[in-house]
Amino acid sequence: MMRRDIHLKPKDLLNSLQFKEGDFGKVALVSGQQQRAKMCLQKLENPVKNFTFLGYTFWTGFYRDKKVTVGNGGFYAPDSAFVTELLCVGGIDALIRLGSCGALREDISIGDYILATHIIRGDGATRYYVKDDFKNSVSDNLSSKLQAIFEPLGKIHRGGVWTTDALFRETKDIVNSYIERGAIAVDMVTSPFVTVANLYGKKAAAILAVSDNLITGSLGFADFRFFEAEMKMADVIFNIVDAM
Repeated sequence: MMRRDIHLKPKDLLNSLQFKEGDFGKVALVSGQQQRAKMCLQKLENPVKNFTFLGYTFWTGFYRDKKVTVGNGGFYAPDSAFVTELLCVGGIDALIRLGSCGALREDISIGDYILATHIIRGDGATRYYVKDDFKNSVSDNLSSKLQAIFEPLGKIHRGGVWTTDALFRETKDIVNSYIERGAIAVDMVTSPFVTVANLYGKKAAAILAVSDNLITGSLGFADFRFFEAEMKMADVIFNIVDAM
């Protein structure tokens, strides 16, 4: 039988990756897709790779003399949970997610943006961290800054984001039940991202580009409007660093 309280702590893993205190900046721009992270990387001066682990890579450099960390932080709830925990333990104070999502309203188009105002937990990973009645919260301050930055780019919709683990089980009954709870978008990441950040007392916010629409049935994964929204996202997100 296992005698230790826990097998592996985030600090232990960071130490094994040769990470040192102060290697991260205080702000992290966290993408799911690696290409989004690399777009952000191009904005940094003198970037240094912090670590690569299981395909997740983070760099820290400078943007207008401010130290910023960027990287790809997970595709799904489980990997997003442990990567977010590494960032929090590593000294990040503000975490901003650059993600993608499916829309849950007919009037939301491919390439629009969703600004998460609250997160509805439908994932399994966060149940290992908190009880089912735990209420996570995004940072109002960061969210207000994101809204001001993204409004000039196109349509931005504010509302609840539901996180699920099961892409091919987004059935009518399940989807409608979360719409009734206030969700206007669905993804597979934001719940653990925000929940873990909350547990560590860190600020977190999420801006998501719309890749598909569950109400109209539109699929925009290969749509130029979606790619353009991603490119614009990476181009303007550093404005939030200036605003902090």
